Amino acid sequence: MSTAGRGRPNRRLRRIRQAVGITVAALVAVTAAGYRLQQGRAADLRSTADAVTVLSVAAVPEDAPDLPFVDVALELGIRMRHGPGGRRRILPEDTGSGLAWADVDGDEDFDLYVVNFPAGGESSGTPDEAAWNRLFRNDGDHFTDITEASGTADPEGFGMGASFADFDDDGDADLYVTNWGPNRLFRNRGDGTFEEVAGALGVADPLWSVASTWGDFDRDGLVDLYVTNYVDVELGIEALGDDPASSDPSWRGIPLALNPNAFDAQPNRLFRQLSTGGFEDVALAAGASNPGGRSLTASALDLDGDGWLDLYVANDVSPNALLRNLGAQFGEALFEDASSFTGTADPRGSMGIAVTDLEGADGSSDGLPDLFVTHWVAQENALYQAVADGPRGLEYRDRTRNLGLGEISTDRVGWGAAFVDLDLDGRRDLVVANGSTLEDGAQPPGLVAQPMFLFWNMGTGFADLAAVSGPALAAPHVARGLAAADFDGDGDVDLAVAINRGSPLLLRNDSATGNGWLAVRLAGPAAKVFGARLEVTGGGRRQVLWWGADVSFASGHAPEAVFGLGPEGQPVDLIVEWADGRRSERLGVAPRQRIEVDYSSTPDSP
Repeated sequence: MSTAGRGRPNRRLRRIRQAVGITVAALVAVTAAGYRLQQGRAADLRSTADAVTVLSVAAVPEDAPDLPFVDVALELGIRMRHGPGGRRRILPEDTGSGLAWADVDGDEDFDLYVVNFPAGGESSGTPDEAAWNRLFRNDGDHFTDITEASGTADPEGFGMGASFADFDDDGDADLYVTNWGPNRLFRNRGDGTFEEVAGALGVADPLWSVASTWGDFDRDGLVDLYVTNYVDVELGIEALGDDPASSDPSWRGIPLALNPNAFDAQPNRLFRQLSTGGFEDVALAAGASNPGGRSLTASALDLDGDGWLDLYVANDVSPNALLRNLGAQFGEALFEDASSFTGTADPRGSMGIAVTDLEGADGSSDGLPDLFVTHWVAQENALYQAVADGPRGLEYRDRTRNLGLGEISTDRVGWGAAFVDLDLDGRRDLVVANGSTLEDGAQPPGLVAQPMFLFWNMGTGFADLAAVSGPALAAPHVARGLAAADFDGDGDVDLAVAINRGSPLLLRNDSATGNGWLAVRLAGPAAKVFGARLEVTGGGRRQVLWWGADVSFASGHAPEAVFGLGPEGQPVDLIVEWADGRRSERLGVAPRQRIEVDYSSTPDSP
């Protein structure tokens, strides 16, 4: 990471002053927009012609299910505090962090890794146990902190995000941690301990990395790694008034280090795995570096159905990028920026991504991946629905307001997100972690806390049930990462939420809908698993998801796909199309069970 003292050139100071001016103007505009929004609500309520979100989302539908969530983190042993020490008003502190689920010890329970960062913004050289990342082993009815024994604390790191993948295909989950500074790759030794190998294998990226996603982008049989890098933060001037060159009192006390516009974007990395076991960065040569994007999250999946993994990159204060992989044409991973003609070049402040196959009003599925993106305050979140047979092949339509996800999100800052079937009725619901990046004037220097969203999928749109789904969901938080897992093995999906400068939430789903379910795990080489397409049909419904695509923000969901089967509980058919095109079929699968589909049992040809 780079640092800068008070003696930076005036040119740099002028550029930052201009950026701060933009931020101040934006905040004024946000305030005015909020006022106009409130003034316009009465008119919206009087009109039923416009299917905007005020009525359809604000009210809890009479037929809404009871979805109680209980925070059991402390009860079950998840004990830590994110970001020890006081807030310094610097961008990396306010941005992080995430968390991730995986079965690190092979006992079929999902363990939880929570990312942290040190006090003071930089490592002091003295290990501070309070600042360690934490690995909690799931022992069935309790979690045990095995951080120190496992070697995954990363005491010198300033943590942002985490993802798990068995990159060396030895049968256990390895861990990649993104940092403000060099990243880490912890190789799982299979005996409860990890070995840090990022430098040795070429993936210790020194830039400010936020998220990571895995997939075999060049289809060579080895899993590759895509890393999103944010901005080149320079510290040293926290407020313009601190600099002796500043004589304008109107600028005094304005934080400079909180505005991403004040800093240059950094290129992303596409680390191609080599046959030797190491990695090389091919992002620039492959057209995947997205150098102008202040990138926070990326999802890897086959968007156009040609068998090659594409990328959708969420960028902050710079247009999002849909990077289409042209490997089917050229025989190697080469990407084109297809954002503009696909309708996905979102210029807002984007943070998290969730992916689903959104059903139509008649319950039908088109089998195409739709994209949900979380945004900054006053910008509304976005839901881009794929269009089958669009005029240019790959095309999206903004369905945010039609589905009740627009106006309700105007006063929130969204981060992690997940499409999960919380009531197991066969329709995927949407959970969003919210938390402002604006300072709480009543309790400085803390940030404004905001309630999460728990959007129940009604079939025709979404309704937020957070306020009636338990105190933990109704309460405001400064939330960032969100990761879903059925950690207690009861068939419904639970949630872990990272809280900026707070204790993580472990939200146990205590709903009792009586609906059936099917949980699917995939076993096989990482290059075949990431990007696999799963399809479940039965009871007149088709459900589709893409393994590893629902990436949240700086986080990783558990490697298990839970499908809700509704009240009928009829057997269903499961088709797994692996990333290399091979297919596995399980017909007439009974509900209420966990099954594992092994790649080794597939036919030899796609």
